[in-house]
Amino acid sequence: MEIEKRNKKPISNDADIIVERLENIVKELADQIRSNFNSDMKMELALPDNHFFLNVATQVMSEKAISDMTKEKKRLINRSISRARFFDNIRDNGGLFTSLEVSKLLGVSKVTVKKKKDQYKLLSLNLNGEFVYPAFQFSTNDENSNKGVLIGIEEILPFLNNFSDVMKYGFFVQKRNVFDRVLPDGTDYTIVSLLKKGINKKELAVIIRLAKTFGSQDPA
Repeated sequence: MEIEKRNKKPISNDADIIVERLENIVKELADQIRSNFNSDMKMELALPDNHFFLNVATQVMSEKAISDMTKEKKRLINRSISRARFFDNIRDNGGLFTSLEVSKLLGVSKVTVKKKKDQYKLLSLNLNGEFVYPAFQFSTNDENSNKGVLIGIEEILPFLNNFSDVMKYGFFVQKRNVFDRVLPDGTDYTIVSLLKKGINKKELAVIIRLAKTFGSQDPA
């Protein structure tokens, strides 16, 4: 009896479990490739088997992870990407000033800065409960500014007061190529670039008209 027990092979061992799991993985990879695999990996066919397997497995698993994401995860990822692009745009347009920095720049108190913000005379962004101010609206050039603020900012902002801070910011920095025949059609520009260049009354009137129709389908 003891001899029979000693000679009896175990039902399963670690090697069998590993092999079984590998077989399941390979089957899953094969099913994924057959059903929904969009990448072109013809170049990988020339690789040695071990490299080929690793490359294909990595690509298939990546696509599966993305396709298996819930709508909420996708929404959060898209939000993170949008937020990163938003801050990239802020950086490209000169960054942000704090209330204290604006008060020093304009030579006024922080109370006055807040008052200007509340009266739609300065563009602000609420970031985590703190108001900050896009740098593009300020200038030390007397030819295009009034007491440190770009000429046009105070005149335009009241017509955008129904929009969020981010939407207001977008009005000034989004690229356009039609400007009511003041600029040649096809010329890319932003409202910020026009204000920095310096605008006349006719151009300001056109910008205000754009602000009035901002967010609508009517370009007039």
